[in-house]
Amino acid sequence: MRCSAYIATRMFFKSTIRRHPETGKMTGYYRLVESYRNTNDRICHRTILNVGYMEEVSSEQRQKIQRHLTDRYELVQEIFEEDDPVVRDYVEALWQRIIENNRLDIPSASKRKRMVDVNTIGHSHAREIGSEHICHQTWNRLQLSEVLSSKGWEDEQIALAATQLISRAVYPASELKTSRWIKENSAVCELTGYNPDKVTKDKPYRSALNLYKEKDALEKHLSNRTNKLFDLQDKIILYDLTNTFLKAG
Repeated sequence: MRCSAYIATRMFFKSTIRRHPETGKMTGYYRLVESYRNTNDRICHRTILNVGYMEEVSSEQRQKIQRHLTDRYELVQEIFEEDDPVVRDYVEALWQRIIENNRLDIPSASKRKRMVDVNTIGHSHAREIGSEHICHQTWNRLQLSEVLSSKGWEDEQIALAATQLISRAVYPASELKTSRWIKENSAVCELTGYNPDKVTKDKPYRSALNLYKEKDALEKHLSNRTNKLFDLQDKIILYDLTNTFLKAG
C-alpha cells in the first residue's frame, strides 16, 4: 500500500537489457514504475509490476499503455476508446494485476479512491476577476485603447488608464484604498497588462487628470461608438416651457 504522503504523478516503463531465455537474444526487460513525490518533496520511483519482455510492442504502443494506466489511476475520463487491440489487452491485463496484487491504493476495480493529505493543500495569490473581466470586455468593445493611442498615449499609459477606470467601476474608493485593492485583491492588472508593482496612490490620480484632458474626444467617440453598438439614433427634443411655472406650497 502507498501511504498518503506519496503523491503519484505518472506511471511509465523502465527497461534493462537481458538475454531472452527463449530466443537467446539480448532485448529489453520492462518494469512498470510509478513516479511520486515523497514527504521531502523529492521525486522518487518505485516498481509496481515486473512486466517482462515486450518484443511485440512498439515504442508508441508502450507510451499509450503507460498513459492509459496513469489516466485510469487518476480517474481521467477518456473521450475516445483505444482502437489498438494490443494496447487495450496490455492495459486491461496490467490493471488487473495492479488490483489483484494491491500495488496501489485501489480497494477494488469498481471503487477506487485516492488518498490526499489535506494538511498539504493550500493556495496563494488568490485574486478576484469576475467584475473586472466584464469591465475589461466593455473597455475593449468601446475601443477606448484605440482612441487614446490615436492621441499619442503610450501602451503603459493606456494600460494604467484601463486599470484605473475598471478599478473605479468595481471598487469605488479613495486612491489609497484603490491602490491597495489592486495589489492585494484584484486581478485587474492581469487583464490590462499593467505592472501591479508600479501602482501607487498617486498613479490613478494623475491618470484621471490625463483622461480629463481628452474629455471632448472621448465623449464624441463614446457617443458614436454606442450608437453603432446599440443601433441608436441621436435625436434633439425641444420642450416648450412657456406656460410652465412652479407654485410655492
